[in-house]
Amino acid sequence: MLQSIRDHAQGWIAWVIVGLIILTFALFGIDQYAKGDKVVTVAEVNGEDVTAREFLTLYQQQKNRLKNQFGEMYDQVVDDAELREQVMDALLESVVVRQWAQAHNMIVSDQQLSATIQSAEVFHKDGEFDQQTYQNILMRNGLNVARFEQQQRQHLIETQNRQLTMSSALVADSQVNALMTLQAQERDVNYLRIDHRPLMKQVTVTDEDVSDYYRAHSEEFVRPEQVVMSYVTLSQAKIAQSLEVDETELKRFYDNNQDLFTQPEERQASHILIQVNEERSEQEALETIQRLRQQIKDGAEFAQVAEENSEDPGSASAGGDLGLFQQGLMVPEFDKAVFSLAKGELSEPVKTEFGYHLIQVTAIEESQTPAYSTIRDEVESAYRKMQAEQRYYEQLETLNTLAYEQPDTLAPAAEALGLEIVTTDPVSRNGADGPVLGDRKVINTAFSDEVKNQGLNSESIQLDETKAVVLRVNDVMPKAQKPLEEVASTIRQQLTSQKARQASADMASELVRSLRDGQEMSAQMETDVIEYHPVGWMGRDHGQMLPPLVEAIFKAPKPEQNQASYTTFALPTGDSVVIEVLGARTGEMPQAEETRTQLRTALTNLSATAEMQARLSAMVADADIHRKENYKTIKPRL
Repeated sequence: MLQSIRDHAQGWIAWVIVGLIILTFALFGIDQYAKGDKVVTVAEVNGEDVTAREFLTLYQQQKNRLKNQFGEMYDQVVDDAELREQVMDALLESVVVRQWAQAHNMIVSDQQLSATIQSAEVFHKDGEFDQQTYQNILMRNGLNVARFEQQQRQHLIETQNRQLTMSSALVADSQVNALMTLQAQERDVNYLRIDHRPLMKQVTVTDEDVSDYYRAHSEEFVRPEQVVMSYVTLSQAKIAQSLEVDETELKRFYDNNQDLFTQPEERQASHILIQVNEERSEQEALETIQRLRQQIKDGAEFAQVAEENSEDPGSASAGGDLGLFQQGLMVPEFDKAVFSLAKGELSEPVKTEFGYHLIQVTAIEESQTPAYSTIRDEVESAYRKMQAEQRYYEQLETLNTLAYEQPDTLAPAAEALGLEIVTTDPVSRNGADGPVLGDRKVINTAFSDEVKNQGLNSESIQLDETKAVVLRVNDVMPKAQKPLEEVASTIRQQLTSQKARQASADMASELVRSLRDGQEMSAQMETDVIEYHPVGWMGRDHGQMLPPLVEAIFKAPKPEQNQASYTTFALPTGDSVVIEVLGARTGEMPQAEETRTQLRTALTNLSATAEMQARLSAMVADADIHRKENYKTIKPRL
């Protein structure tokens, strides 16, 4: 499974060029690696640092994607060390590609960036780009407009490399013609299908066959080591449900924690951005922003000046409007300026990492605290959650203490905390279904020396932030050979199926000999085992036939000298098929030019992909790359 993940994850096509818009949203805790006196790094590429923040962002994205894909099976399917290696490989490849693009002066214009962002459907409302939707999505994910657009500019630069390779990939007309001919080929076909299921009643499997197979394949019939365990579960949700709520206490909680229910002040602001870049010095940017500020003070409309001059493609077309946002969502210098201005006041030039800004606050929505009566249910929910969280950790400490002090039983802990002791069926190291037995941490603990061999209670195991279990092993069932009598029926069924499949294949071979000797394939050949299927002319897109059979038909030899060709094929179901090909021709292509264009694009993509992989391998090999060891264990700082 992991090999499949790696196959789909490796290469800069899958990691870097995943579309013109990639919502690389910031992750909680990761930003801490970019603050403070020293930036934490995980590697160096040609003298350029690769930061822990970059690594953890990509790592967490891939981890979340795989968790969504595999759900509770994630821990069993995905090896964290291997995932980290894949992420690091991809990140280093991305840096190498970006450096190459920068060295070759590949740039993205503001117009390109703006067009790309505005074409992303995720930012659309009623079929069109919506500035407020754009800003709301970014704010919900902890990004400011400037940072997001900086990321997208980089992604667009990287795609130019791909487009450059695509434009240089050459596909000859002869290749397209050959593929078109193959794609449009039709075949005149009949086939016989030999059902192996009736043959299962005709084949014989002796006791000797069963015992011989058992002896020859004894490793198939080994019962793995298993344990029977008991466990108790401590759940914050159940604690919350069991709480008795007093109305007086609820009101006191509301009065003492109004910050939990207060809608913070929000401000709507517009801005004009003049960037500092390779083409414009900091002094030039400052002079430009001061000139624009004077125009506004002289009576020019802020929105008009922003639309004509701002270099923020996300807000310029909206007159610089950034919508409503709370304090702390923008970069510090910008944030401080917005929340110190009066409504309608024009700021002095504000310098941030993106350049110089002019800011004007257009609306202020003061913080509000709803009356208790209007949010009583919300208050109760918050109260239950806070109380349950506090009691959860108190009870977790009690659970750990009692499980440790009386290590040969769970009964005292269960009785003290009102928990149910659950006893499992035998479980192997593969685990079982469910949130507890399907958790890799639980299984690893159950098979640990302290728990399995020494018979001790486990320490608490966190299933998630709100649920924990403590377990013990009641019985150990060692790895053992299953006795023949236990598996004989399974072996007999397996051998019966094998013999029936072989009988079907033998019958197919005999039918081919008869057909080549002159017998005609027809309905007269049908029996309770053989089905006749007159198909006629068919293409590769035959929708009513099993895809493996279609593939086998077009792999079969073409008829020669007006003589039908015959071949056999074993279906995955166990049935055998005798294929008769009477003729082959190139079918009509009513949309030949459209098909030609599609096939040329497909061939070009294949050629470009191979070329890009080769180029990437060479670029990485030539790069001076130094990895640190910390990426193997580094985690977000919470």
